[in-house]
Amino acid sequence: MIGISHSTRKRAIIDIGSNTVRLVVYNGPPRAPVVILNEKVNARLGKDLGRTGAISDKSMRTALSALARFAELLKLLEVDTVECVATAAARDASNGPEFLDAVRGFGLSPRLLSGEEEARASAMGVIAAFPGAHGVVADLGGGSLELVEVDRGTSGSGITLPFGTLRLSDLRAGGAAKFAATVREGLERVAWHKGGDLPLYIVGGSWRALALQAMRVLDWPVDDPHGFELTGEEALRIARLFAKGKIDNPDPRISNSRLGTLPDAAALMAEVVTQLRPSRLVFSSWGLREGLLHAQLEPEVQAQDPMLASIAGFTLGARVTATDALAVCDWTAAVCQEDPDEGKLRQASTLLALAAMRTEPNLRTEEAMTWALRKRWIGLDMHGRGMMAMTIFANSGLTTVPEQFSRLAEQKDLDRAIAWGLAVRLCRRLHGGSPKPLAWTSLRRDDTQLTLNLSPPALPLFANSTTKDLRVLADWLGLEWCVRTESDVLAEG
Repeated sequence: MIGISHSTRKRAIIDIGSNTVRLVVYNGPPRAPVVILNEKVNARLGKDLGRTGAISDKSMRTALSALARFAELLKLLEVDTVECVATAAARDASNGPEFLDAVRGFGLSPRLLSGEEEARASAMGVIAAFPGAHGVVADLGGGSLELVEVDRGTSGSGITLPFGTLRLSDLRAGGAAKFAATVREGLERVAWHKGGDLPLYIVGGSWRALALQAMRVLDWPVDDPHGFELTGEEALRIARLFAKGKIDNPDPRISNSRLGTLPDAAALMAEVVTQLRPSRLVFSSWGLREGLLHAQLEPEVQAQDPMLASIAGFTLGARVTATDALAVCDWTAAVCQEDPDEGKLRQASTLLALAAMRTEPNLRTEEAMTWALRKRWIGLDMHGRGMMAMTIFANSGLTTVPEQFSRLAEQKDLDRAIAWGLAVRLCRRLHGGSPKPLAWTSLRRDDTQLTLNLSPPALPLFANSTTKDLRVLADWLGLEWCVRTESDVLAEG
């Protein structure tokens, strides 16, 4: 955790897609970059490709106007590193080379990605967000659908299919049966038979819009679609519902343009799920752009944990460092029993719990709820969100589990997170938030008792509130409790 890299160096990606032309500028931790500018224009470069084979004059003017603005913004923002890529529309259009020459006139250096390169970049984005990803990445863009295998840090073979959102309306015009046959035949033509009973990682703005609407229908307690999951059966049911047409009670965060294509995107999802038969769908807000950024990093930075990098970068604003949290984790280690894979989660939860104490007291509970349920944390699944949220609540002395958290994690896990939070509360209140006196005290437990040991320098720090915090933690763990000095017992119960 101490080796997390932080940076104020700005990096940018210009993504010239078939539907949108977008500029995203990032800074913050290189392993978990933070978006500081995100602009897009719906140029719809691929709109007329199926009919004319070329980018229309109107779409080209719209895109070039946006790119001229982007080039000027990059100068004004003094962005250090810029990567400009173009995908399906520029790749397939007869006047694609002419368009890219015009882009170069703004001082940009567009790189035309092949379908395979596009698929691999999206896969790299998923791998960066979900380091243990194992399954298939499906990235739906305006001009194409990319599928690529991923297996715990590496991407395998990938394919591209002409099923982008700008083409789906025409493909569906012949009816549901013909559309299903088209998708099935497309997969058979490239001999794609991978992904059965494995996770399907979903990338692309239209499918993220579908996730937002699904979360609304399910009254899901988390706002961010990143990391949202559906079983294959749930996804098929919801996709078929949305594919019927007009979306009732749409999520207000979905733009009108995305809302218009949502039924088509849902129809394609239904057919992809039917053909691939995945175990579950995992929605990723990281895709091609983040994959390109991740590929720029040194191997040692790529190897960092994205959850810890994301949270450590955020808490710097509250003047709480990863080193602070690690010291508290070490002090509470004897109490905080965890599964083997939960060490990083406890560190991250401790870090955020400490940061919550630096906010306005009247806002702490509300702020903690917002951080837990609304903020995007890369590398953190819904189960982890629930445990992290409960740790922050318990650190404030709250042990009643909000109903929202119960939908994210099982009660036994939330109970363990409460112990984490109560232990952090005891540690921070006893030591006044200073790291120095941590060496003067220790917390130990055995089968029947929780013991707080105080060396002579720590005696002035002992207070009635310490006894109360220790008692609450011991009661939660079902243990007796005791406060000891080198020669005496100060309190027990």
